[in-house]
Amino acid sequence: MHRNPPMRRHWLAAALVVLTAQAQAQTAAEPTNKIERVEITGSLIKRIDRATPSVVQSITREDIRGSGYATIDEMLRANSAVDASSIQDGAATGFVGGLSTISLRGFGSQGTLVLINGRRIAPVGAVDINFGRGTLLNTNTIPKGAIDRIDILKDGASALYGSDAMAGVINYVLRKDFEGIEGNVGYSANDKGVGGQSNGGLTFGFGNIDTNRFNIFGGIDVSKRDSVMHSDLKDRGNQAAYDRYLNATASGTTNGLSRFTPDSVASMYSSYYRVPASTAGSSIVNGASVANSSPFGINYLGTLPGCAPENTVGQGVPLRPDGLGPTGPSLRAGQCRFNLDNADEAISAQEKVSGMLRGTFAISNDLTAYADVMVSKTKTTERGVPRTLTTGIFSTATAPSAVTWPKLDGSFLRQAAIVLPVGHPDNPTNGTAQAQPVQLIHRFEDVPSNDISTLQSGRFLVGIEGVVAGWDVDAAVMHSKQENERVQQNRLRASKLSASIASGTYRFGKMNTPEAIASIGSDAINTGDSTITSIDARASRELFKMAGGNAAIAIGAEYRQEELSSVPDANYLAGDYIGLVANGASGERKASAAFTELSLPALKNLELQAALRYEHYSDFGNSTTGKLGFKWAAIPSMLAFRGTAATGFRAPSISQIGDSYLASFHSFQDYAVVDNLRCNNGVSRADPAVLRDCNVLGRTLTNGAGSIPTVVSANRNLKPEESKSFTLGMLISPSKEIDLALDAWYFRRNQEIRVQRGVDIMEAFNADPVANAASVIRDPNPATWLPGIANSGPILALIRQYGNFQYTKTAGLDYELNVRLPAGEWGKFGGKFSGTYTKRFDQLVLAGGTVERLAGISTVDLPKTKASLEVNWKGETASAWTRYNHQDAMWRTTTAGCLSSSSAANVILQQANGCFVGREGTLDIGGAYRGFKDLVISASLLNVTNSYRRSINIPSAFTFWDSGTTAHLGRRFNVSMDYVFK
Repeated sequence: MHRNPPMRRHWLAAALVVLTAQAQAQTAAEPTNKIERVEITGSLIKRIDRATPSVVQSITREDIRGSGYATIDEMLRANSAVDASSIQDGAATGFVGGLSTISLRGFGSQGTLVLINGRRIAPVGAVDINFGRGTLLNTNTIPKGAIDRIDILKDGASALYGSDAMAGVINYVLRKDFEGIEGNVGYSANDKGVGGQSNGGLTFGFGNIDTNRFNIFGGIDVSKRDSVMHSDLKDRGNQAAYDRYLNATASGTTNGLSRFTPDSVASMYSSYYRVPASTAGSSIVNGASVANSSPFGINYLGTLPGCAPENTVGQGVPLRPDGLGPTGPSLRAGQCRFNLDNADEAISAQEKVSGMLRGTFAISNDLTAYADVMVSKTKTTERGVPRTLTTGIFSTATAPSAVTWPKLDGSFLRQAAIVLPVGHPDNPTNGTAQAQPVQLIHRFEDVPSNDISTLQSGRFLVGIEGVVAGWDVDAAVMHSKQENERVQQNRLRASKLSASIASGTYRFGKMNTPEAIASIGSDAINTGDSTITSIDARASRELFKMAGGNAAIAIGAEYRQEELSSVPDANYLAGDYIGLVANGASGERKASAAFTELSLPALKNLELQAALRYEHYSDFGNSTTGKLGFKWAAIPSMLAFRGTAATGFRAPSISQIGDSYLASFHSFQDYAVVDNLRCNNGVSRADPAVLRDCNVLGRTLTNGAGSIPTVVSANRNLKPEESKSFTLGMLISPSKEIDLALDAWYFRRNQEIRVQRGVDIMEAFNADPVANAASVIRDPNPATWLPGIANSGPILALIRQYGNFQYTKTAGLDYELNVRLPAGEWGKFGGKFSGTYTKRFDQLVLAGGTVERLAGISTVDLPKTKASLEVNWKGETASAWTRYNHQDAMWRTTTAGCLSSSSAANVILQQANGCFVGREGTLDIGGAYRGFKDLVISASLLNVTNSYRRSINIPSAFTFWDSGTTAHLGRRFNVSMDYVFK
C-alpha cells in the first residue's frame, strides 16, 4: 500500500470503464441467467458457489440458538480467532461503558472491520486512547431476531471493504424478508441465581415478494442484566486458598489481608488527625515504631462516632487482622474500617432495547427496492465504590497537594486534604482544651457514585438491487449514527467542597440530605455523537468463458462523510472535578473509493481472484490496496487448496488525527522506571520519601505510587497503518461424512498508530533531560524540591503524543474437523473439533529496540492454543450436545520470577500453577426439545465443573482473567423458548 499520485485515479477509473464496456459487449446477446446468485462475504461478485478463496466462517441462526450462550457477544468471544483484548460490556473500560468490541488475531478492534450487510456502522462518539481501540465499533446493537447469519472473514480484506479490514471482517447478515410471527424468551444466571439476565424478542412479517410484490418485516429485542458484586461470588474458585496466599505475601509493613475483611481506613465515620508541621520520621505507638505519616501513627486523634461494631477495630475487627505484616503497625482501637470488596462490582447492570423494520418492493421481475431502519438503546449502570478524599496524613507543607491532577494546558490543579477548622460543627475537638484543626480520612458513603452510560444508535438505509442489463447491481444510501452519554454521579468539585467545608453545609460522619450532597459535587457529563453518511453502488456480472467456466467481474464506488464529536461539560474543562481530567474530540472527513474484483476460472478446477481498491481521505491522503486469491479443487469433492495475499490499511481515527484533547493515567509493569534526578539506588532522595521518584510509572509490585497522569495530544501528520496478509489452506473431504479445513495465516501491520509509551519517554529523558524536558512535568512547588536543586520537584505527569511506530506480526494455523454420521435408529450423531494455534505474535515499538515475543503472553491476551471439541446428537423431537473448551496457560511478566522464587507466597503459587494465567478447561452441555407444536425449548449448562482455572494467582472471583464477562459467574445455565405463532 502506498500513496498515489493523481494520475493513478484516472488510470483506475479508465480501467473500470473499459472492463465495463467489454463485459457489456461480451454478454449483449446472451440470455439472462435465471439461476439465483448470492453475494458472499469475502467477494463482491454474486455467485452460485459459496466457497471462495478466502477463509469465511458462517454462523447461522440455528447455530446461534444451539450454541448455548446467553448472548451473541458471548458466543463470538468463544470463537478461536477472537482474542480477549475485545472490550466487554460488563466491566468498565475507563472511558465509556456498555459497549462491546471484537478483536481478531490480537490486532485489536481497530484492525477488525464490523459490517452490517456488507456496509459500515458509525463508531461510538467517544475518545479512547488505549491502543487497539482507536475506533470503537459497538457490536451489541443489532436485534438478535433480525440476524440471518454472522460471517467471520479471517483474512485481510481492505481491497474489498476499505479501512480497518486488516485482520478480518465480522459481517452481520440480516434476514431479507420474513412472513409470520415468532417470539422468544430466555433467562440465564449462575447456579446460585447470581447474574440474572433475561431477554425476549418478537419478529413479525407480512407480504410475499413473489406473489404480493412486497414484504415488510421487523422485530424488537429487549434484555435486562442484573448487577453482580464481588461479594456475590464468594463461593467461586477457592477463596480460602487465595486468602492463605494473600496472608503469605505480608512482610515488614506490607499487609496481606484476606479478601472480604474491612480493609480500608477510609469510612464515613472518619478517622481524624492533627495537622503537623512535618510527617517525617517515626514515633513509638503501642510499643512499635510507626511512621508519623501512617494513619495508625502518632498523629491519630480518634474516629467520629457511629461506626457499626462489626467494622470497629477492637470489636468486630481485631487490632492485628490475619495477614498484617509482622512488623507493621497495629490498627488503632476505635477506628472504623470499610470493606471495599462488598462495594466492588464485578459485572454491571444493563438494560437494552433494539428494533428494526425492513421493507422490500418488487419494482419489476428483476429489480427490487428496499429500505430498513435499525435503532437501539443500551443503558449500563456501573456501581462505583464510594469515593474517598485522601488516605494518608499530610503536613502543613504538603496539604495543598493531597490530590493533584492535570489540566489540558499542562498545568496542574491541587486539592487540599479535608481539614475541619475549629468551630466547624463536625470538628470533635471543639470546646476542649486541645481544640485544633483536624484533617479527615473520609469516605463519602452517603453520596451515590454510579457511572451511567447510555448508548443510542440509529441506522437508516434505502437502496435498490437486482439485475440491470445483465449486471447484478446493489446501490444504497445509508446514514448511521451513534450517540452516547456518560454520567458520573456526584463527582466531588474543588470549588464546591471548599465552600461547603467553610460553611458546614455537608456534615461528616452523618447521612446527608440531597441538598447537602449537591453542595459538594455534581454529575460529570460527557456526551458524544458519531455519524457516517454514505452512498455506494456495486455491480457484478459474468464476462467470458474460460477453461473452468465464466469469468466474472465486480465494480463499485463509494462516497462517505464521517463526523465525530465528544464533549465534556464545562466543569470538566475548568478542571473543577477533583481528580478528573477532560477528554474530548471533534472532527470530520470525507472519503471516496473505487474498487473492482475479478474471478477467473483459469482451469477446470482452478479459480483465481484479484481485487483492487483505491481510496482517498480528505485528512491524510490516498491509499491503494490489492488482493490475490486462488481456489484449486485438486481432487473434486475430496481435496482442494485455497490461499490469499492481500495488502490492507487503517485510516487514523478522527480523534487521533483531528482536534482532540485527551488526558489519562498510565502505568508500566515490566520493571520500575526511576527518576534519575530524585532516585538513588532505589531510594528516594526526598525527605519524606516520595514513592513516585523510584517508580515513576506505578509498577504496583514495587510500591504504591499508582498510575501517573498523562496528557495526550493528537498528531495531524499521522500516516495510515499498513498491513500485509497471507493465507494458505487445504480442504479435505475423504467422504461425505467428514471434512477437514486447515488454514495457515500470516499478518504484519506496519506504521502502527500508538500513544507514546511512558517508559520510552522516561528512558529518553533520563538519557538527555535537556532535550526531552518538554515531555516531563515536575511539581513547581519549591517546598517539594530537593535541597539546593531548583526545579527538582517530583514528576507529576508526562506529555504523550500519537505517532506511527514499528510493527506487529503474527502467524498461526486455524483448523476445523466436522464429522456427520449417517442417521440411524437412534438419530443422527456428529462432532466438531476446531481451534486456532498462534505460532508467533511479535511486536516492535521503536526502531532499533527489542522485538517482544508475545504469543502465549498475557500482555496481549493471546493464548497459543484456543480450541473446542463438540459432540452432538439430533433425534426426531430432541437434540443434545456437549462441548469442551480449552485455552493454553499464558505467561505473565512476573511468571519467571515467580517460578524461581523461594518465598512462601510464590511457593504457594508454584504448587497451584498460579504463576501463570491458568489454562482454561471448561465443559458445557445442552440440548433442545421440539416435541410441542411450533415450540422449541432449549437449555444449556456452561462450565459444568465450576472451573476457575483461567485465573491469575490462586483461582477466585478476584483473579479470574476475563473479568466483566458472564464466564466470571462460573457454572451458569441458560434456558430459552422459541415459538412460531403462525
